[in-house]
Amino acid sequence: MAVTIGVLVVAFVLVGLPLYVFPAVDAVPAQADVVYVIGPPTPARIALARELIETGAADEMLISVPGDALAEGTPSRGRFSACNLPGGDVLCRAPDPATTQGEARLLAEMSQEHGWDSAIVVTMTPHVSRARLIIDRCFDGELSMRAVADQPSGLGGWVHQYFYQTGAFVKALTAPGC
Repeated sequence: MAVTIGVLVVAFVLVGLPLYVFPAVDAVPAQADVVYVIGPPTPARIALARELIETGAADEMLISVPGDALAEGTPSRGRFSACNLPGGDVLCRAPDPATTQGEARLLAEMSQEHGWDSAIVVTMTPHVSRARLIIDRCFDGELSMRAVADQPSGLGGWVHQYFYQTGAFVKALTAPGC
């Protein structure tokens, strides 16, 4: 019994390596229409998006923020200072629902509204594979996935991400469509 459990744990870890630890990330395209930061919009994700804009990879940034993040007087408003920067190249919107699928739908809607045909999506490494699967269902344009260094900390963080992402993958695979 213990050997079987050990084999299952090793198999779970090995299957997860290319999905959660070493997912396929894309080279930065020469030019994309938008850099899209999906939740949560951590400082590392926003910094990478800003760097991509400053190097000319895109002209606009879309940030997925919680529903109350931009409302006056809410505690979370100050956390999203990138949404308040002058220059007009940053758009902040709350997806509905506040899930990866909601974020994918938001990108599709904003792309229609703004005429975007290509996007660079910024998220954390364990989320790249699942986000690609879901966003590909909703966004017809050219998609480039990028990961940042705000990874889970320690073994406990990685164990949590393995279980969380696996459950979310099962949900995404059993509920296809945008």
